[in-house]
Amino acid sequence: MKSIRQWSMPAKMFTGLAIVVVVGYLGGCLGGTDITGDEAVRIARAQIDFEPEQINAELGRQGYPPRAVWAVTFWIAAKDGVGGFERRTAVEVHANTGDVLTIRNDP
Repeated sequence: MKSIRQWSMPAKMFTGLAIVVVVGYLGGCLGGTDITGDEAVRIARAQIDFEPEQINAELGRQGYPPRAVWAVTFWIAAKDGVGGFERRTAVEVHANTGDVLTIRNDP
């Protein structure tokens, strides 16, 4: 086996890039969170001004390096039977600090 000094420059760059990608991916996927889904819903619920019929909370990753974010959506289905929403609000909560990152309201 060749020593690392004998590797070509592209081989060294590819190896270094592969290490960065793997470490970044594993750090984002395997990193834990301090805020549970129930806590994220409680934090996000304080940001809306209506009583939702349904609630959905999903944990995802944003940015690089990836940060854990809870996306919590509250909604009331449209009463006309056609589909859609009467009200819908999505709140993003940082999964480690509990900070509210964004609030999106559908008209």
